[in-house]
Amino acid sequence: MNLTTPTLGEPDPLFVAIRRYHAIYELLLAGLSFFLNGVVVYLALTMKNKTMRNYCRILLMSVMGDLIYTSLNLLTMTIVEIRAGMMYFITTGPYIHSTYPNNMLMCALWLTGMYFTIMTIMVQFVYRYYTLCKSGLSVTRSVLIYCLGMTWCIGQGFAAFLCFEPATERNTIILQGHPLYSFDTPTFVTGDTANLGPILHFACSQISVVVLYVIIVTTGKRIHKALNSDTLNMSKNTKNAQKKLNKVMVLQATYPGLIVGLPVVLATAMAQLKMDASWSGMYFAPSISTIPIINAFTVLLVIPSFRRRILGSKVSTALTSTGHDTSSKVDHKVLHLHWTSIAKVNARAENDENILNCY
Repeated sequence: MNLTTPTLGEPDPLFVAIRRYHAIYELLLAGLSFFLNGVVVYLALTMKNKTMRNYCRILLMSVMGDLIYTSLNLLTMTIVEIRAGMMYFITTGPYIHSTYPNNMLMCALWLTGMYFTIMTIMVQFVYRYYTLCKSGLSVTRSVLIYCLGMTWCIGQGFAAFLCFEPATERNTIILQGHPLYSFDTPTFVTGDTANLGPILHFACSQISVVVLYVIIVTTGKRIHKALNSDTLNMSKNTKNAQKKLNKVMVLQATYPGLIVGLPVVLATAMAQLKMDASWSGMYFAPSISTIPIINAFTVLLVIPSFRRRILGSKVSTALTSTGHDTSSKVDHKVLHLHWTSIAKVNARAENDENILNCY
């Protein structure tokens, strides 16, 4: 490939605006994520229902994963681009012009947070599976599984120091060929599939995502089967509540699978095949930022006990009192009709008796 330094004139106002609005977008999403997940944490910690308290333990682990990703993404504001068979991890946050090793650290932290979003879902499903279908998991074993998952996330993320390379003049010229980075070029690290390290890292990412979702799907099917069988010693109301919790978990697993899992597999495959995807980064990274928000919304709106507490006791009381007033009016009307019909029957019986006496 014949590489020449691109002529850098006045930047296009459109691309300047895109870069500026991307930063604003990330800040707004981070603020909303912290607020919504903070509400979830408060509701989970103050939950009094015993059935819900057991679920809230693992829910807090999931929320912690979302908050970790939100914090790391706010710090790094990473964009991932695929150019000339290389995966560029571009830092656009406060460390936009940092040099090695800070740019590599930003990449490692962002990757760690991204893996967290999937790992916590897997732990959630495993915990629920053992709680419903087995004898349950002790707190120690639950923490152990979570710590093992964290170890994998950190190891896979910080493997960037071993597998990727910092910015070079050649790679900078390639990146500046993209109009979004032709001005005020941000710092980056690259995973070049011409080298063994990135190939191994990408392959491990692909295998890990597949294995995690195999565990999620397998345990999810067994949980669904158990909830629809008669083997669980639960009341009808408890089973319905468990089904709603299961619905929340399925929704929380589906979106990251489509936004994180599938793109990770496809993006690494595209890099391995030495393909270009010029605008992949502006779709991929900003989409992941919405996962903590969607997870929080799902929990707050789908779980009835959380939804009732958000709506407030006044709304619930008004609805309840209206129901009581309506039902009492109906009951009074029914009783009135009942006694009226009895009086009419008695009057007819008396009339018939008088007629017979006359005969």
